[in-house]
Amino acid sequence: MLRLAFFAVILAIASACTPTPPAVAPTSQFDTFVTIDLPRIGTIIYADTIYVAGTSNASMEDGFLIQVITANSDVIADGSVQPTDGHWDVQLPHSYTGDPTEITIVASLSDGQTSAELDLASAVLSPEVNRPDGIYGLILQPTNGDTGGGEQIPVFGVVSGLSTGEIVIGLTMGGDEISLATLAIDYPNSLDEIPWQVDLPTEDTTGPVTLTLSYKDETGNLVLLDEIELVLTAVAG
Repeated sequence: MLRLAFFAVILAIASACTPTPPAVAPTSQFDTFVTIDLPRIGTIIYADTIYVAGTSNASMEDGFLIQVITANSDVIADGSVQPTDGHWDVQLPHSYTGDPTEITIVASLSDGQTSAELDLASAVLSPEVNRPDGIYGLILQPTNGDTGGGEQIPVFGVVSGLSTGEIVIGLTMGGDEISLATLAIDYPNSLDEIPWQVDLPTEDTTGPVTLTLSYKDETGNLVLLDEIELVLTAVAG
């Protein structure tokens, strides 16, 4: 059901979404750079604030503007950001209650006469009522029954409900561990659905295997979130 819920949200916005336009290069008046690192593409924001974080160079110490714009060109959140030691983050409150929509997050700078877009990012904004309950996670790629191979298999998925901690992606055959990857979660808005990805070594294993996604609870025990079956071959599938 969670997998269906995820794709339902994506399908709901697919017809309305347009590709995120490239950022406009800063003009000669602005010897600057700003990079938006979070949210990453694939994030679904359910929280009542939009968390935005990134890096910048020393020339941005006086700050810049972050705006959040819907597919209908409505500005639903904005705020000023002042970096510290090249890093910055901000929580932007919003009151959006409509259908799931693509949002564009714009970092910009103006001197009163000339303005420049410094960087852009995109995500999906959805009311919390659409969010599945509790902690959940999905393996989105590969899918159940797929064939893969080579030295590594790329694994992509999402997780929600964790603001800190670790997720563990494992590859096993007949209960025996082939490879294991641990990814740290450090994202303050635990309601949001955030993407993750990892390349898992196959250790030249061939045959039917199980791919699992788990998280470590407060006691350090692994709690299974999702698992799929696939077949490893000697060459990439």
